[in-house]
Amino acid sequence: MFDKKFLKDEFATFAGTYFRLFKKSKLENTLTVFLFHDVTYTPSEFSRMYKLNVPPDIFDFQLKFIKNNFNVITPDELISGELPPRAAMVTFDDGVKGFFSDAVEIIENNEVPTVIFLNTEPASGVIFQSGLITYLCEKEEGFKEYLLSVAGRENIITPLFLNCTREIVNSYIKLSGKDFKDAVEGFVGPFASEEELLKTSHSRYIYYGNHLYNHDVALTLSDEALTSSYLKNMEKLQSFKNFTNLFAFPFGQPGTTFSERQIDLILSLGAQKVFSSYPVINYSPSTRTYLHRIALTDFNSTEFKTWYQIFYTEIIKNNNFFKSMKKVLQRKKPDER
Repeated sequence: MFDKKFLKDEFATFAGTYFRLFKKSKLENTLTVFLFHDVTYTPSEFSRMYKLNVPPDIFDFQLKFIKNNFNVITPDELISGELPPRAAMVTFDDGVKGFFSDAVEIIENNEVPTVIFLNTEPASGVIFQSGLITYLCEKEEGFKEYLLSVAGRENIITPLFLNCTREIVNSYIKLSGKDFKDAVEGFVGPFASEEELLKTSHSRYIYYGNHLYNHDVALTLSDEALTSSYLKNMEKLQSFKNFTNLFAFPFGQPGTTFSERQIDLILSLGAQKVFSSYPVINYSPSTRTYLHRIALTDFNSTEFKTWYQIFYTEIIKNNNFFKSMKKVLQRKKPDER
């Protein structure tokens, strides 16, 4: 019986080694955008559940890896379209406290330009919308049945949070008579304060991008609501000297959390570039207004595990490679590590 962790480690190392040796040369005219959320040794339950956290020592390794293997660019270089070979960007989402308390110092020490796509409403003490709907779906007994009854079982799609419009969530809160603010904050963990946003805005390596005013699923919003959320967040972000006119969709999964039409809407509102969280490399990036990002996690703690993540989508689509590696691992015993 093989241990699943052992198999994953071995497969990632084999695959990362192979693709680094034979595919790295294809990165010359590409942009690889890396995505992070939280950096801390004490992640919240929410961060652990969705693998959003990277410990500071691993994050430091990952930044050094990126600098050694890519040419990291600034938002201005991206917008200009004048990109070096093997271009890369480092990005964060949301604005949790771990970024400001732990990640910023590591970023500055490594001198790596970094964009954090912020929801500015949680910084003012308002409940984090993504945390609220996740908490209700995962923790609140009775919410799932309420959601099924209101939305209609035949209309429910997965994951469950995709069905949680603000109207459904607010009606459940009103019906239940409960205040979930403290529970959600304990589940998600703290966000940066407005004072921390202002202080960090003076860093020469940190840029603030738009991630909507709060972390709504774009597909659950009308055009008017999406526009309002985008512009309200923009108004707040423009008060910071390090604002950059880039946008990343919350959740970031094409087709399930936002549509192509909504990409066009955001671009029409003035965004220079729009980002997803779909884990692929961007080829011929200079002329593209819509770009994808690859999330790194604490699993990517070695060079070859990081290459594995970069080429992950290509690896799983390469059936011949996948089958041959599976055969090798089936013959390899755990004590041969």
